[in-house]
Amino acid sequence: MTETWTRNLRLDDMDAVAALNRASFGRSAEAKITRRLHKDGDSLLSLVAHQHEEIVGHIEFFRILIDGQPEAMGLGPMCVKPDVQRRGIGAGLVRMGLVILGGREERIVFVLGHEPYYPKFGFSAETAAPFKAAWSGPAFMAQVINPGAPEAGELTYPPAFG
Repeated sequence: MTETWTRNLRLDDMDAVAALNRASFGRSAEAKITRRLHKDGDSLLSLVAHQHEEIVGHIEFFRILIDGQPEAMGLGPMCVKPDVQRRGIGAGLVRMGLVILGGREERIVFVLGHEPYYPKFGFSAETAAPFKAAWSGPAFMAQVINPGAPEAGELTYPPAFG
C-alpha cells in the first residue's frame, strides 16, 4: 500500500495540478479556475495529496461574498488522479480542508458537486437553498462549519468562475 501525504500547494506545483485537473475532468476549465484563483489572490486554502513525489489529488477553497461581505467560502475544484480514485484521497482532502478552515473560524462552505458524494461530509442542498447564486438545485450544497453563519443572502463568486 502506498502512503499518501497532504500538504499546502506550492506555486511550483501549479503545472502538475493543472495536468491533474485535465486528466480528472477531461477538459482545462478547472485548471484555469485554479490558476486564476491563485493569481487573483482569491484562494483561501489549496491542498495537494501526493504519493512519493507525484501529486495525485488537489482541493481548492476560495472566498465567497454574502451580500458583499467575506462571509463564506467555496470548495472546488477538487480532483484525484483517475487511476487512484475511490481510495479515500478526495475524502481526506475534503475533511482536512474543512478542519483547517474551521480552525480559522470560517463559518459556511458551499459546493457545486456530485449529489451522492458531498452529503457524506455534511453538505446539503437544504442549507444552500436560502442563498441566491448563479445556480441552484440538488447539486448546489452548503455546510455550516462554525456557529454564526449567515442563513441567507446573495452570493458573489470570484472572477475565476466567469
